[in-house]
Amino acid sequence: MRQGTTVRIPPAAAICTLALALALAAAAAKSAAPPIEAFARPPKFESVSISPDGRYLAWIQGAGDVQGVVVAERAGSRQGNVVMSSDSDPFRLSWCAWANDSRLLCGLHAMSSEAGVVFEVTRLVAVNADGSKMKVLVQNSSAGDSQFQDRILDWTPAEPDTVLVAEDDDRDGFPSVFELNIYDGRLHQRLVQHDPIRSFITDKRGHVRIGTGYRDTKLAYFAKLDNDRSWRQLAKFEAFSHTAALLPIAVGREPNTLYAMGTTGGRDALFEMDLTDQREPAIVFSHPQVDVGGPLFAKDGRMIGVAYETDRQYVYYTDPQAQRVMAVVNTTLAGAYNTIEDSTQDETAYVVRSSSDVDAGSFYVYDAAAKTIAKIGRAYPELDPGGLGRMRSIAYPARDGTRIPGYLTVPPGKRAEQLPLIVMPHGGPFARDSWGFDFLLQFLVSRGYAVLQMNFRGSSGYGDDWYWAAHQDWGGLTYDDITDGARWAVKDGIADPKRMCIVGWSFGGYAALLGAVRNSDLYRCSVSIAGVSDLVELEHDARSFTNGAIARRQIGTDDDKLRMDSPRRHAESVGIPILMIHGDHDWQVDVGQSKLMAKALTKAHKPPQFVVIKGANHQMERQSDRVKLLTELEKFLAANL
Repeated sequence: MRQGTTVRIPPAAAICTLALALALAAAAAKSAAPPIEAFARPPKFESVSISPDGRYLAWIQGAGDVQGVVVAERAGSRQGNVVMSSDSDPFRLSWCAWANDSRLLCGLHAMSSEAGVVFEVTRLVAVNADGSKMKVLVQNSSAGDSQFQDRILDWTPAEPDTVLVAEDDDRDGFPSVFELNIYDGRLHQRLVQHDPIRSFITDKRGHVRIGTGYRDTKLAYFAKLDNDRSWRQLAKFEAFSHTAALLPIAVGREPNTLYAMGTTGGRDALFEMDLTDQREPAIVFSHPQVDVGGPLFAKDGRMIGVAYETDRQYVYYTDPQAQRVMAVVNTTLAGAYNTIEDSTQDETAYVVRSSSDVDAGSFYVYDAAAKTIAKIGRAYPELDPGGLGRMRSIAYPARDGTRIPGYLTVPPGKRAEQLPLIVMPHGGPFARDSWGFDFLLQFLVSRGYAVLQMNFRGSSGYGDDWYWAAHQDWGGLTYDDITDGARWAVKDGIADPKRMCIVGWSFGGYAALLGAVRNSDLYRCSVSIAGVSDLVELEHDARSFTNGAIARRQIGTDDDKLRMDSPRRHAESVGIPILMIHGDHDWQVDVGQSKLMAKALTKAHKPPQFVVIKGANHQMERQSDRVKLLTELEKFLAANL
């Protein structure tokens, strides 16, 4: 683990000097594409929460590279007051939530470095609803050197002055559990560290009940019986092995019951298990086509639903109260994906998030007694949903006949015929594309490009067979599925074969570089954003962190295959223009990956366009980072397509 750094919170007045909304040029034609800044800006509303008594609303609001925490009276103006602000040098706000009726906690994150290795650190700040008594917590205590200081385990509603936190006070990777006073920052140790446990889960009533961890490539899951002081090991196995164990992820309402993820029919399902072994584990929810996600909980700790995703996201609500709330919400806000984000302690009022492929998030307060919905605000108010591209679910045949699911988005008013096409594989690779707003996708569509996304084999959510078919095979079956999608788009007449580019971020950037190496006949250009170029070097980079051995198991163990599948080692085969964009504070994919590729291409007399964004992390989350990204991308695509 890495040495922490000191957090600096700028005065709240700093944000007040900046405009809190972007202005579109008054002389621009109504039909003109939105400016780059409209896509690059941070959300105007995110992390929206309601105080337990329902008096206050709070949210994070961005303006340029500055963020502010806004608190507003629920019954009053939605403008609110900025009670805390943070610039981007170095800390940015991650989340905010109410610890009690008047005290707000916010997590911040930043990039730090040691011996040339970049890593993330987090901090925890508390502030009153009126902006008074702001305090950085943990930092000046015995746990002040912890890398991660904002890991709230339990909000302990019965004890409004404290929360439970996990802190690695001796920086060995194994945290202890502390009771943290949210006013004066005092820490009282409640549970000593237990090797190999690295994370904990409570019963939402102040008791730690589940521990998970690893050493090398051995993963282990532990639990405590009700009122028990000792840990009970439930499962231990090798990472990425075909284990059939039930993996606990949450605590049930009944004594000694846990919710666990397991498999049925080759797909992840949610189970309920009894720690006393008095009854067999029972399936709570499964889906015949896709993996089930995690359970959702109310403030009092009871489970209210289970998430899952086919071509769209859904929640199966198990709780009658949640069912009634969402029946009204889904009728009122039809056609969107609606979720409960927060609620008052008595559940008379709820914060609801409504999102879609053309809306990153609109937030509402639902009054359960009056059955009314009042709008709080929208994440990207400058972007007219009617002028954005709608994502259409598609499926195409891979070369072995397997149907690969994905999405096609075309510019509004255009037919899916002979369009300039961006093939955009997702990151991960153990992740997936989803129906929902993506700033990069919508920017590309606004510039006249169609975008093809695919959930190739190796993507998450489609069951064991889908994942294991491409395990440790980044440049094999996974890449073939991407290439087959591009060829399908040409064969079906969707893409103009003379105007097709592959663009990707992270693993998607790796696929884009591999496309330039292997398929210069198919694509006209390639764009790698924070991409991997050398799988062997990626493994070396991972050794700097505590989970390096597990990363090797995920990437691959055959060094010859890793070299064969590394674009950097085949730079001489590139036959199309390449643009690489990378942040120099990226801890997930080190900027050295792009530097190595640029050096290899230059040596092969095929120099790329290479842009390093100073201070940018993997997500390039500052507005200035994304303005630079989109500006360079727009120029490159215009020149090559």
